[in-house]
Amino acid sequence: MIVVDTSVVIKWLFKDEENRTSAISLYEKHLSATEEIIVSQLLFYEVANVLATKSNITSRTIKRDIDFVYRANLIVYEEEAKELIQSARLAKKYKTSFYDMLYALIAKNKKCALVTADENFVIKTKFKHVKLLRGLVKKTN
Repeated sequence: MIVVDTSVVIKWLFKDEENRTSAISLYEKHLSATEEIIVSQLLFYEVANVLATKSNITSRTIKRDIDFVYRANLIVYEEEAKELIQSARLAKKYKTSFYDMLYALIAKNKKCALVTADENFVIKTKFKHVKLLRGLVKKTN
């Protein structure tokens, strides 16, 4: 069981993303039931936002990509108010976004790793349960 954030899921969608192979490998492990993937309910909004504002893709491609993420059978974690409060406090303490911190908190609460492509988050927090996607590449080669 692992948590992934939007930075990993976006690599499933865009062919030119760095470390895409590692992200796809995680997705394939999830599909084969080798590794369950948990995400925040926030992930779907973040993916839609990236598709709408940070890419030059067509409306048809946006629909296809959002449908793809919904059909991935990800385990959606429904956060409670206390977790939102804790994430906000930690985000303030570590000077990160609330969104990034929420994924880390979910992983901590589920006693598993968060896999992210966000190197700045890893550097800022130094949380032992947060793993850099790029680091997974080195371990598998």
